[in-house]
Amino acid sequence: MRNLVRADLKRIFRVGLIYIGLLLALIYISYTVLEGVVNDGSIGLVRGVQKSLSGAPIALFIVFPTFYAVFAHELSSKSMQAVLGHGITRDKLIVAKLLDAAIVLLCVYLVIIVAILAVINGESAIILSSQQQTNLVVFIILRWLRHFGYIVFSAMIMYISGSTVLGIVVCVAFTVVFKLVFNMIEFFSSLSLYDYTFDGLLDWAYTGIEMEAFPWQLLPAACYLLAALAITTYFFRRKEFDF
Repeated sequence: MRNLVRADLKRIFRVGLIYIGLLLALIYISYTVLEGVVNDGSIGLVRGVQKSLSGAPIALFIVFPTFYAVFAHELSSKSMQAVLGHGITRDKLIVAKLLDAAIVLLCVYLVIIVAILAVINGESAIILSSQQQTNLVVFIILRWLRHFGYIVFSAMIMYISGSTVLGIVVCVAFTVVFKLVFNMIEFFSSLSLYDYTFDGLLDWAYTGIEMEAFPWQLLPAACYLLAALAITTYFFRRKEFDF
């Protein structure tokens, strides 16, 4: 499986859409951070980073290119059949693809973290304590986990339906309208459903970390991912291919 991941990553990192998305993400973050610094000084940088990474544009710039690069031709080409024909089990194939997505997404977020820390610790008037910087890095890492979750759920739909297009549509839907839909449900029904979603659990986990409490919400959030993986592998085992 390690060789499969390595070979996949070589192919994925040649997809230009990833770098275009990263560039757009950095531009969007820079604009939002600059606006925050002008209004609120150093604390505005923190709020600007959080605001930009919480919005739908940044998710589209990062999540969509990653999902496309990893899964775009997965079902339409014969590469999957070729891999299975070389003795890789279906379970390992899915895990390898999700590892690909996690690594690519993490690389993108590491670039963002390095860029932000360079600005904070460079020759600028922005002053943040080590604790504030640590909390900001934790926030960014949790955004990586959140966006990786979107890819896991979208891949589940893709593998179950056998449609790459549907997987992409679901991926975009997660990044753009997921929280909006639950906010509307809560507004009209007074039910606090969002707190029990994958996104809501990660939000509460970060709040706990800020208050120096144990982020137990990460445990049920991880269960969401494991459940999606189990469902994906179950249906994928039953899928028939033309070799």
